[in-house]
Amino acid sequence: MIALTFCLSAMLGLLVTSSPEAPQNTAQESPADRGAASVRILALTPHDPISIDGNAGFTNASGVVWGSGTASDPYIIADWNIAASTTHGIQIQNTDTHFIVRNCLVHDGSSNYAGIQLSDCVNGTLENNNCSNNDYGVYLEGSNGNTLINNNCSSSYWTGMYLWSSSGNTLSNNNCSSTSNDYGVFLTSSSNNNTLINNTCCSNYWAGICLEESSNNTLTNNTCCSNIYYGIYLWSSSSDNTLGNNNCSSNYNEGIFCWLSSNNALINNTCCSNSYKGIDISGYGSNTLIRNNCSNNWYGILLGGNNNTTLANNTCNSNNWYGMYLSSASNNSLVNNTCCSNYLYDGINLFLSSNNTLTNNTCSNNQHGIYLAVSSDNTISNNNCSNNYYGINLDYSSNDNAIQMNRIENNSGYGIYLYSGSNNRIWNNTFYHNNGAGDTYDSAHIQAYDDGSGNPWNGANGYGNYWSDWTTPDFVPRYGIVDVPYDIAGSAGAQDHYPLTAPQVPTEPIIEFGMMPFVVTGFLAAIMLIIGARRRKAHPS
Repeated sequence: MIALTFCLSAMLGLLVTSSPEAPQNTAQESPADRGAASVRILALTPHDPISIDGNAGFTNASGVVWGSGTASDPYIIADWNIAASTTHGIQIQNTDTHFIVRNCLVHDGSSNYAGIQLSDCVNGTLENNNCSNNDYGVYLEGSNGNTLINNNCSSSYWTGMYLWSSSGNTLSNNNCSSTSNDYGVFLTSSSNNNTLINNTCCSNYWAGICLEESSNNTLTNNTCCSNIYYGIYLWSSSSDNTLGNNNCSSNYNEGIFCWLSSNNALINNTCCSNSYKGIDISGYGSNTLIRNNCSNNWYGILLGGNNNTTLANNTCNSNNWYGMYLSSASNNSLVNNTCCSNYLYDGINLFLSSNNTLTNNTCSNNQHGIYLAVSSDNTISNNNCSNNYYGINLDYSSNDNAIQMNRIENNSGYGIYLYSGSNNRIWNNTFYHNNGAGDTYDSAHIQAYDDGSGNPWNGANGYGNYWSDWTTPDFVPRYGIVDVPYDIAGSAGAQDHYPLTAPQVPTEPIIEFGMMPFVVTGFLAAIMLIIGARRRKAHPS
């Protein structure tokens, strides 16, 4: 009797400590129903690599611990410790049932193996897994509508999270840092309509996040700092993406680089203290850059070869070279940007760039506030160019530009300097104390310089510019125009024929001299002779 009792006790002990396998294709038991056995399964337990092909593959034998595969009761694969040295750690393919992989440690995958791979899967969730030290942390291939949240995919040999032809996925709060040879997160081959939010992608080799041939994705609040090349990299026709509130600072090359990609919106990103450029938009296509902070780089924002791009309300201060630099870029709009205290060169620089509009920008404390070289047919209006060396500099055959209604003050050199160029129209600007000028005209401190040819310093309606050292007299008739032209320095012998007596924005054409009665004309000529004699007496040659 004692022996029988001992045998029965031993058999019961084996039943309690074993992990029974449920029949395939049936609902799995919940942890509350499985008692002591479930506790052993839910511990971080060593497990062989898991491979599931098709919905029927979700079984206890394949690592499922509970669930029935519905949206309200998904299959759960959890709490396993898997070495992926000979294959993918967890591979799930050709499924559309609902499943969750959570709290697994998948490690040491090499030879192009991934910690977790999903192929042709939908309705999957990967959460709180540690997929570090694999060739790929997580690899999605042709998999749509999945959620990847709170996973650690750092120290991958190639890429932390790799999405190939995978759309509609959400990647949130993942750590994809310190990859050896590639990217933190890589979307390629028409991986569209994905959402990347609050991920950390730092100290990767190429870039924190890279999009290749992938469109309509949203990247928000990601931290992409201290990568070897780029914080975020868009290339090869990655279009219609939205990048908002990302921190792309302290990268060893550029914060955000868009190459051959169009219709992207970059809004409220911080791209500071990168070793080269804050934001680089190069190649064809239109993009929108709004309220980005691109300070303390070498270039704040570079726009190369782009058309119809809008740069508005960006801050590009304290860069070593340029606040904004446009090269071979046409038909772009620069509005309400702040480009101040850029150390060596310019607030805004246009090179080989035409038909651009620069409006309401603040360009102060630079070498040049705004600089144009071989750039024509641009409109520069309502900008503040103060406390630079030159306020606005037109260099090397810059022609047919319109410079109007700008405030140009306290520049240590000329307010406007025309090295060459023709048919640039300069009117209704406010010149105040440039080139050492005071409130009285002094030929040694003229506020502008013209070495070009045929540059009118008046508008088509006859109005000139306001010069703080040349505001009177205005006798005949009194319509806000100084009766004597303002002499511009330089070989062109240019003059502002209609200097304004006060800063203003005139809307009506003035009365041309040729329209005045002869008596008034004669009287005006006499006044001009008197003024001229007074000027010669005050400043003998």
